[in-house]
Amino acid sequence: MLDRFAAFLDTAQRILLTTHEHPDGDGTGAMVGLAHYLRHQGKEVRIVVSPHLPASLRFMDTEGWIEAYDEAAHADLQAWPDAWVLVDASEPKRLGKMLSQFQASKAVKVCLDHHVKDAPMGFDLEFTDATASASAQLVARMAADRMSRPLPAAMAQALYTGIVDDTGNFRFSNATADVHRIAADLIDDGVEPARIYQALYHQGRPEKLKIQGRAFERMALMEGGTYARMSLSLQDMADCQATHDDLEGLVNKPLELAGVEVSCLLEEQGPDRVKISLRSRERVNVNAVARLFDGGGHILASGARIAADLEEAGRRLDAEVSRQLSRDLPDA
Repeated sequence: MLDRFAAFLDTAQRILLTTHEHPDGDGTGAMVGLAHYLRHQGKEVRIVVSPHLPASLRFMDTEGWIEAYDEAAHADLQAWPDAWVLVDASEPKRLGKMLSQFQASKAVKVCLDHHVKDAPMGFDLEFTDATASASAQLVARMAADRMSRPLPAAMAQALYTGIVDDTGNFRFSNATADVHRIAADLIDDGVEPARIYQALYHQGRPEKLKIQGRAFERMALMEGGTYARMSLSLQDMADCQATHDDLEGLVNKPLELAGVEVSCLLEEQGPDRVKISLRSRERVNVNAVARLFDGGGHILASGARIAADLEEAGRRLDAEVSRQLSRDLPDA
């Protein structure tokens, strides 16, 4: 698959890299790593994200390549590339505000991803390996076969960060032997794991602790303590002066409690618009739940959006999680 992806990239000169709205570490690391690879190949490359690059990830953009999407400033974005590569996102609608430009573009529309999905739609070419731990892992594999070592320092740092982020610092079940070997090679290239950990996880604001504290105060434990759900309203966010970026990693925290198999965070994002994030310890397929709400992701980490108010979204989600727990943990 990566040979076919590399062969396609050889045919394009101007390549636009984007990821899902509200970029995470893996999407950002994969894009930055891929941009270094493409520039090494003599390509023209742009990276555009929506709505912006979170502060905790800015250390990866050492060259200042990443542009925050602005509808006015990027009005003709769709006309620029020969190829538009959506990285670490299973379907075009995850582009958010950039979706209409993506659909209008005459560029070859490409997906590079590692998420579980049904038959993909909206792309001209699809390059997905659902066995990979991270999209950054795919880029690292491709670069290892086509570039000399050591990789450029900024490239190696970005790829390592992407792998760390999507494996939960190698705590999740997707931390395979292969991804450990790739991480070791990147460390040999000069990456300093302790510095990456500090940059990713120890740069929060006081507002982050405030909003997370509110979420924990209201956390509900259900299904005999196997299911934890947190809900945050727009008013909660305003009271704590918090942003979406301050919620990074919050959904994983209830899994630290003994007995909790599934954790969920509901975030109100507007009238009748709720974002849900789902995490599973190891035995429950939360991707199956997310798909019921037209979402997706991984078997143990998925998300979706529900067109309902916060209370109704919680009721609907609780019912589906309960059913999934009965399927996957029939003896619990």
